[in-house]
Amino acid sequence: MYLRYLQYLHAVIEQGSFALGAKACGVSQPAISHGMKVLQAHFAQPLLVREGRRHVPTDLARAVAAQALPLARGVEALPRASAVAADRHLLRVGLTYSAALVCGPLLYASWCLPNARRSLEMATADEGSLLEGLLQQRFDAVIAPKPRKFAHPDVVERRLYELHPQVYARKGHPMAQARSLAQLQGAAWACVGPSVSGPVDVLTEAHRVRRMPAPRMAARCPDFASMLHLMAQSDLLAVVPHPALLGGAAALVAPLRLAESLPLYGMWLFELGARKSRLGPEVFAPIG
Repeated sequence: MYLRYLQYLHAVIEQGSFALGAKACGVSQPAISHGMKVLQAHFAQPLLVREGRRHVPTDLARAVAAQALPLARGVEALPRASAVAADRHLLRVGLTYSAALVCGPLLYASWCLPNARRSLEMATADEGSLLEGLLQQRFDAVIAPKPRKFAHPDVVERRLYELHPQVYARKGHPMAQARSLAQLQGAAWACVGPSVSGPVDVLTEAHRVRRMPAPRMAARCPDFASMLHLMAQSDLLAVVPHPALLGGAAALVAPLRLAESLPLYGMWLFELGARKSRLGPEVFAPIG
């Protein structure tokens, strides 16, 4: 059970809604929704009850939040209590899984190669968790898709590149000749997750706007390498947001030539405005 989800619960109770709770925590509303789903899975009784468009906390939710908040705040304060001077030779970057593969080599080349004393520390998670880590100063920068409606006065945003997600299947797949999403109905899909937004939501959104049943996610993988390896040995389909993610699997899988385009989304660089950027101009160059 994640302490941050307990903080989210307290914020929802205190602020009265997911939207206001997200604003208070400095994360997106989908991050709050995801946290509440994960938290609810640990309890047999409901934490929140829908009344119209509102989520009303139950007595259980109030008791959980009241007991957990002091613990969450205490744990959060531990790094600050034992903080040492920041290592100016260390760059800490939080990235989503795809951003780590696409941007990792560029970050290494622009940060480490000019100075042998420098080191790069990368961590991957969903974008909601990464942005929370940035606000808590656990990262110097975050590279991730921008969650819907995300805005924070302390965060500076720069758009790095645009992703053009495509549906992929192993070569010789029974549905390799499909030319529309409708022809893929009933297929089993793999994804990298969990994620607040990105390839899974792109695919679901494409189905939703066409009033089609949601795609069936049969396998959730820890990273793109494992997902592509699984696809190459099965009939699972998947969305790949950038060709750089294919690696050695490029010889085993191929994009489907669908008439519909999946929704595009951008990859952003987030930094705290109060700090001077530690990244050179090379990182801001467009990535194809």
